Amino acid sequence: MGSNLEINYRVLYGKLFSGLLNQFGTNYVSEIEDAIQNSFLKSLKIWKQNNIPNNTENWLFIVARNDVLNQIKKQKENNNFFVEQVEDISSISNEVDLRLQTILFISNLENVSNQAKILFILKNIFGLSIAEISDSTLINQEAIYKGIKRTRNNIQIEYNDRVIDLNSISVNSISISIVEEILYAVFNIGFDSFSEKTENIVNKDLCLEAFALTKLLLNQYQANSTSNLLALFCFHIARIPAKTESGKLISFFNQNREKWNKELMSSGFHYLKKTENINKFYLEAIIISKYMTIAELTKNDWTDIVSLYEMMQKVSQSPIVKLNYCFCLSRIGKTEKALHILSEIEKELPKEHIYFSLVKAKLLKEINPKESDDLFISAMNKMNQKIRKEYLLNNEIKL
Repeated sequence: MGSNLEINYRVLYGKLFSGLLNQFGTNYVSEIEDAIQNSFLKSLKIWKQNNIPNNTENWLFIVARNDVLNQIKKQKENNNFFVEQVEDISSISNEVDLRLQTILFISNLENVSNQAKILFILKNIFGLSIAEISDSTLINQEAIYKGIKRTRNNIQIEYNDRVIDLNSISVNSISISIVEEILYAVFNIGFDSFSEKTENIVNKDLCLEAFALTKLLLNQYQANSTSNLLALFCFHIARIPAKTESGKLISFFNQNREKWNKELMSSGFHYLKKTENINKFYLEAIIISKYMTIAELTKNDWTDIVSLYEMMQKVSQSPIVKLNYCFCLSRIGKTEKALHILSEIEKELPKEHIYFSLVKAKLLKEINPKESDDLFISAMNKMNQKIRKEYLLNNEIKL
């Protein structure tokens, strides 16, 4: 199979899942998941012999749809299910992309944590395997299985025997906010991937799909917060060409700025919208725009960025925001304060969290080089990616 076709499977998975969920309803999520996997396996066998259909998406949809029908027939417990009615549907193609509506549907679920929703969406909308989700999120595989199963069960309990129409899902500011958080998380997982399969640390397809769905969300609901999220994505994607050079990871401050995409930077400023209330995405986009437009950051610039992170902590309790805040504090000579805050943050994060270890090691470099090196080596030993290991060996660890 060509790599382009493999890439398409990511997008196709989400489209198929959304289309089949809309057609069969919430009681058959497991059957839909199995049917999509079976249709992909069948396509690999048949398409290898150069029998690739003109409309691969429609072919996969029909095969998966028939698979779900067969599974339902075998169960013989579905007396109320209208199998004949589904079989008689004349339009069995999957031309409409319902991924955003499905994410909105998942975001409206009650009794499901945002983390569980994100795990479910990573698998069923973005087509990641459990192993890939684990690599990307640093959550162990068993916890991911449980989170996805819990979400699947909650969908069935909450919508038991009710027909759903994904095109008529009720949307309010709270559900839009949850979708934004989900797309933000998906983008970040793609932008800073820890998967050893992602050689240049960016899963570009994941980033671009999150970007495309955010743009769709903005076009449909016109929320300023969505516009700011899109601005943030523009600034980040603009830097992707400069993140690696000759197979080596390049830190932000050493990147060749000529490689940054100027059109995307311009789009970032276009989407940036000042809001009456403090908005996390707005503040984060302002911070990254400062990093990108000031060639040499002075102490005054770092002080401004510290203030922005202090504002952000009023609307976000994310330990990652606090970690970034600590790094900026060290740049204005407040390393002791930063280390004190780090000791508090450590309680909020999983044990031996890699990003925490890297920030702490960076802060200790001037004060305690030995402890800094030990932390860097410990973090490096937990990494599977060759490109990250090489970066630490060449730039941070004094052997």
